[in-house]
Amino acid sequence: MRRLVLSAALLASCSAAPQVVPTTSAELPVKKVILYQNGVGYFERRGKVHGEEVELRVRPDQINDVLKSLAVLDLAGGMPSSVSLPVERSGDRLAAELPPQVRNAAGMLGLLGVLRGADVTVEGEDGTLAGRVVGVEMQQRAGAGEGEKQRQEAILTLMAGEDQLRTTSVAGIRKLTIGDKALSVGLQQSLDISKGEGAWKPVALTVRLAGDATHDLILSYIHEVPVWRPAYRAWVQEGKGVQLQGWAIVDNVSGETWQDVNLTLVVGSPLSFRYNLHTPHNVQRPDLSSRLPQNAEAPPEPDVGYGPAPEPPPMSAPAPAMESADYESKSMAPAAPRAYAAKKAMSAGRPMGGARMAEAERDGAEEQARRDASIRSAQALVTGKEVGALYAYEAQTPITVPDRSAALVNIVSRKLEGEDVFLFREPESGAAPFRAVLMRNGKDSTLESGPITLYVDGTFAGEGFIGRVAKEETAFVPYAKESGFSLYLDNDRQVNELHLVRIVDGRISIEGKQVYTRTVKLDSTRDKDSVAYVKLARTGGTEIVDPPKDLVKAGGDVFLRVHVPAKERGEAKLVESTPVSYSEVGLTDYVLQAFRYYLTGKNIDDAVAGPIKDLLTIQEAMVALNADTRTLQEQREILDREQGRIQANLDALPNAAVAANLRKQLVGQMAEVSKKSADVAKRLVENEVKRAGLNERIVVLLRQISLK
Repeated sequence: MRRLVLSAALLASCSAAPQVVPTTSAELPVKKVILYQNGVGYFERRGKVHGEEVELRVRPDQINDVLKSLAVLDLAGGMPSSVSLPVERSGDRLAAELPPQVRNAAGMLGLLGVLRGADVTVEGEDGTLAGRVVGVEMQQRAGAGEGEKQRQEAILTLMAGEDQLRTTSVAGIRKLTIGDKALSVGLQQSLDISKGEGAWKPVALTVRLAGDATHDLILSYIHEVPVWRPAYRAWVQEGKGVQLQGWAIVDNVSGETWQDVNLTLVVGSPLSFRYNLHTPHNVQRPDLSSRLPQNAEAPPEPDVGYGPAPEPPPMSAPAPAMESADYESKSMAPAAPRAYAAKKAMSAGRPMGGARMAEAERDGAEEQARRDASIRSAQALVTGKEVGALYAYEAQTPITVPDRSAALVNIVSRKLEGEDVFLFREPESGAAPFRAVLMRNGKDSTLESGPITLYVDGTFAGEGFIGRVAKEETAFVPYAKESGFSLYLDNDRQVNELHLVRIVDGRISIEGKQVYTRTVKLDSTRDKDSVAYVKLARTGGTEIVDPPKDLVKAGGDVFLRVHVPAKERGEAKLVESTPVSYSEVGLTDYVLQAFRYYLTGKNIDDAVAGPIKDLLTIQEAMVALNADTRTLQEQREILDREQGRIQANLDALPNAAVAANLRKQLVGQMAEVSKKSADVAKRLVENEVKRAGLNERIVVLLRQISLK
């Protein structure tokens, strides 16, 4: 019981977070905290300790991380000699080691039922009785008053001597003392397990130091912590860019106050993991008892040899020291109150003059003063620096975060390029655009994702969510839906700049560019000029031709800037191209384009240019011949239909004399149409002969050209 009371006192005096309890009365306080975005925190405790031991108390949910990362440095020249801690045993295993009489005991009645044979001393309504527990039985007893029914009562029977039995009512027992020490300790362990003591009792790590002297100690370790989260505010003023402020929400749930600690917030997630180092790991081994020999034999002579000595494990390199980097906070330049007031009044359509002008000046000055004050009050309290692939924000002054509290630390205060725009995220869906703030991040650091509150021209405009924005990246933060625009998209695809690569044995190789042009047209019904960005998906395998100056690229998408005059149409184009190649035989359209493009060059070969010119002349004749052939074919179709009509009329006439004149007319018409049809057929044949001759001439000329 004395050990139980001592443990309870220790538990009440320790905090839930890792603490250093040195051999003197002073504690090693937390001096440095680094919080990462992968759910771990780095902690340093520092102080001077006199003696050979210092104790660190750690919560069970932190012990594995602490064992994995604990480092002890003695700046006074000493060194740690060892670190010890109690071995963890699971509740199931502890329960299996308890005496079976107490595993399932519950309450006085249940406990007495399983303590049969144990020495006990009971104090109750029958006085003090001592003896061995014989058992507990239920007996019927008469009611206390007249007319009351009988009731059952539990009766304990004790063997008070070698031949004496005593009974007492279990309900009247006020105190029970267990005489068997093993059973008493087992009962305490059973209660500890039932209470889930392993979930709340701290684990004590004892660091033993070499030498009974004064040690200047640094104890460092990591363990799980809540992730710090950024939140932003942005002020957008026309023509003045964006003033961005970023705050970090830091939670302290460690169980102790972080008093004047050096706080660092790291952007990024270094690799980290959980690993159970506290719980002993037992390997299941096969039982080979059946293989034991039946007869003992003398052991053979051992084998002796020489082998290379094992190489020592490589020592890990110390982590590089983090060096500070310069960080400059910028604020928005204050606007002249009078000019601001005049602009605001004009935008509201109010005439300026007299008292109204003075009132507007006061309002403008007040609004500008508020904005400037908010910017001054939120200047960044940290310095930023690169740490390998990570970025760290270090507090310039010590930070205090009470236990079970959250703190807001300003980590970003900078001027960014940006403006208030309209954003079409799905232009082909017909959806209305968003009102959005465009921000171009600078070279200082990456902005982590988080909520952002937006103020446009001094007025709350809405809330949005900013994704992770790397250095020199641009972000669009939508904050409201808008209307007043009609959007149209025109697409055009064509092949341009075809040029000859080679001509060998009449086969022509051509290379060129396929150009894909998308035109965005925006009609506005707004009373003022607008700037809109339209999101377009990039065409795979293409490059942008003469990209617009304000084009924003985002992975496989681009945002095309469109300036839209008030109540007019704005237009912008995105031109993409991709190389294409063809292998042709004959004068195809692509070959003719390539021939004409070749002749526009300055350094052309006459031996190649001459045949090409002849081929283009032949092609023009071929075009005219084909046009004439199509005309003749159309005439023949008309004449064939006319012959069919006349023949149908002849077949319908009777053989009587009355129809003789009409038959004679129809026969004459048939003869005239047949003559025309024969003439057309003759000309078609002549055209075919001419076409064959031209084709033969083309083949001959192409074979005369050699371009490599």
